[in-house]
Amino acid sequence: MVDNGKKSESKKGNAILEKLISRMSLHEKIGQLFQVGFNGNRITSEIREMITDYKVGGIIYFRRNIASIPQIANLSDELQELSINGGSGLPLIISIDQEGGLVNRINEITHFPGNMTLGATKNPELAQQSGKYIALQLKALGINMDFAPVLDINNNPLNPVIGTRSFGGDPLLVANLGVAFIKGMQGEGVIACAKHFPGHGDTDVDSHLALPVIKHKKEYMLEVELYPFQQAINSGVDSIMTAHIYFPALDPEKGLPATLSYNILTGLLREELGFTGIIISDCMEMKAIAESFGTVAGAVKSIQAGADLILISHSIDKQREAVTAVVESVKEGSITEERINQSLFRILNLKRKKIGLESLPVSDYKKIDQEMEEKVAYRISREGVTLVKNEDGLIPVNMSRLSNKRILMIDFLSEKVTLAGDGQESNNIFINLFRAEGIEVEHYIFKDNSPELPPLEGVGLIIIVSSNAVYHPEQIKIVDKLNTEDILLVIVSANPYDLQAFPQVSTFLAIYDNSPSNLKVAYEVIVGRHKAQGTLPVILKY
Repeated sequence: MVDNGKKSESKKGNAILEKLISRMSLHEKIGQLFQVGFNGNRITSEIREMITDYKVGGIIYFRRNIASIPQIANLSDELQELSINGGSGLPLIISIDQEGGLVNRINEITHFPGNMTLGATKNPELAQQSGKYIALQLKALGINMDFAPVLDINNNPLNPVIGTRSFGGDPLLVANLGVAFIKGMQGEGVIACAKHFPGHGDTDVDSHLALPVIKHKKEYMLEVELYPFQQAINSGVDSIMTAHIYFPALDPEKGLPATLSYNILTGLLREELGFTGIIISDCMEMKAIAESFGTVAGAVKSIQAGADLILISHSIDKQREAVTAVVESVKEGSITEERINQSLFRILNLKRKKIGLESLPVSDYKKIDQEMEEKVAYRISREGVTLVKNEDGLIPVNMSRLSNKRILMIDFLSEKVTLAGDGQESNNIFINLFRAEGIEVEHYIFKDNSPELPPLEGVGLIIIVSSNAVYHPEQIKIVDKLNTEDILLVIVSANPYDLQAFPQVSTFLAIYDNSPSNLKVAYEVIVGRHKAQGTLPVILKY
């Protein structure tokens, strides 16, 4: 039975949007199709220009924009006021990558464990709670869109950019947890974004640096990579982000990434999978686009392919040039104004439903419920941290064996992951937990190409915090030297695939990311406060 009330409301909303679009100039319309970033934690002349002169429809925040909680809330309010009273007259979509885990732009609020920790819990309720409370955090700061969740299936151990950002290696698990996360986030009025369509999990190249290629057949893609996206579409996800990856089975044009492919964005995503929400590009300044097609030409081609929002995160010159290039493309006829209107309608409809078109959005950071957030984050960690290997029964550690001996904790720090904070003891959660119990801990940091091992006299337990060892053979050499019968050795890793680099070790604890609650639970598992409850969400071969 059709709900006549909802049908009438939808018709009324559509009429409002059509009237609004009819009054907008071509320049104003095209500005709404761009989401841009800027440097600084206050309104700069550059971002003011993009809002007032180029009428952009959205902003993306990075760490560079964040100094404190009150500051980011105030910045959001000021940007919205500028857009409504000095720009397009419409509210901005203000977005951020706040996935939890390794991708956590705002450190000043509760740091939720990431997707693979959730994957290890196998618990959709916790995924929904994570989406809900991240959304509440962002909404309180005036941020109305989160580029999350990652729906990529991490089925390649050498993937340099997805890894533990994925829920795991099983399409059903990724779909179930991803849909739950989306429901939690969108239930609080924040726009969720499933990424990176049609799948970035099975690559060994980072699209920030080059163009990856995935050669799977379409039938395989539909069953594996595309399955979580189809379930997200069925559940009503607001937006989907494209991947800068070439899929030969999905588009015959050699070297054409999904972001620029009509066959993939319109043929597959829109027509075959039935997606009616917003398609947003990943950043067009990433090298997979910028070095092969160019950011500006790529922006034009992406809109031609079916993208609604173009993301340009850094350079104001590229932002200006791209907006101007799309305007010129419409005037020249290579993009029709009808095509622009289709995307504009979707964007304005999303703003109408999630932000409102008439009232000024206002943040309220005092609504952040840190106590409840910390409880949820800790519960995720309690159910997610995974004791993958414990052949010698070393965990829980028999503390009496450490009488008159000390723990040596070795951090491997690389460019990719810094697990133990910034290496300063005052900020090292893991070490401070041991020391708070009166346990002597010596902290030794190995950076890439560090010279000698620390002295081992008087050491009863070595805890090695590995860091993407699959990319750093020097870590493997050092572990081999330390793995003796005389000293107990535990590997604690944010990357579960590190176990494949250390098949000889008897004790391996996977924490998936460096969120504070994961580190706390790792400590509690090691000293026997409770047993690890997580189950590996990926397949390891060792």
